[in-house]
Amino acid sequence: MNVLKQGRKLFGKWIEIPATKYYLSQDRKVKIGDISLKIPVGVFHPTLFLSTLFLLEFVDSQQIENLRILELGAGSGLLSIAMAKRGATVTASDISEKACAAVQENGLINHVSFEVIHSDLFDDFGERKFDIIVINPPYYPRNPQNEAEKAWFCGENFDYFQKLFVQLADYLSENGAAIMVLSEDCAIDKISRFAKDADYDWKQIAQKKRRVELNYLFEITKKKLG
Repeated sequence: MNVLKQGRKLFGKWIEIPATKYYLSQDRKVKIGDISLKIPVGVFHPTLFLSTLFLLEFVDSQQIENLRILELGAGSGLLSIAMAKRGATVTASDISEKACAAVQENGLINHVSFEVIHSDLFDDFGERKFDIIVINPPYYPRNPQNEAEKAWFCGENFDYFQKLFVQLADYLSENGAAIMVLSEDCAIDKISRFAKDADYDWKQIAQKKRRVELNYLFEITKKKLG
């Protein structure tokens, strides 16, 4: 099966279920631990899929106080809120204006503050460096047709990842790392090849399965000279 058909198969498996489609068709309020979220229609929902909660488990296990951390593609802002509560200096970004507005509102609801940047990847970041960048990327190989679909689809030629690995190194601190979550059903070999070809080290650091969904965490760092 080619990667385009593979991506469509998985997307259909989850999103075309009638109960899922209905749930995502309305604004929702959820509570995850001590964090309350408003999730508008069109913003990635963090509880229907394992990926965001898997990243949340990871950041909760790390010593992050005073670290400069970016949530790239923040969606509802769950991770940004959790990290800000633990004393990190947090920036949240998203390509979606609706998601950025939701992140701002959810930060206020949870009484935390952090910077929010509306940007296509790092296009509007200026000069910044981060110790950790957490990424829950779109990885289905199809061209998005609207803003909401950019949370799911990375482009038929994996445009998101090609652009990401051109820009990423400039925004990592000297010993910084990006932590990316990917599903077993996406084209991990192809994505990792983009990273390695752009001179990054790529290492699997964790995996987790919930029902039929298996996700992996990868650490991505700038390759050291010598």
